[in-house]
Amino acid sequence: MAGKRISVPSPDRIVVFQDFEQLLPWQTVVQNVVYALETTGKAAGKAAIAEAVRYLDLVGVSAAVNKYPHQLSGGMKQRVAIARALAVKPQVLLMDEPFGALDALTRTQLQYELNTIWQNTGL
Repeated sequence: MAGKRISVPSPDRIVVFQDFEQLLPWQTVVQNVVYALETTGKAAGKAAIAEAVRYLDLVGVSAAVNKYPHQLSGGMKQRVAIARALAVKPQVLLMDEPFGALDALTRTQLQYELNTIWQNTGL
């Protein structure tokens, strides 16, 4: 990045995987995003909760903030993973076929929504 060799993990580079089980199962949807914000030092406390809710709303899962991953569909889990990745505002967001295991309708919808988010926010 910027002509420098990458040798260690960093919150500036985030990967969203195809696997739905990338969320922490013992934490709620909002806690999963807050955890990412707090561990990367991007936000803490009430500010982290507000930021998490903002990104969950952006990807369309604000109604599920208090649910646990096992209570979500595959598409909703992917939305949460994307919200978590976007919330830390990485310089690089890598996506390993994040919609590949979804049905065609959900995949198309999420691709459209992610493109809209990118265009509207510049993330």
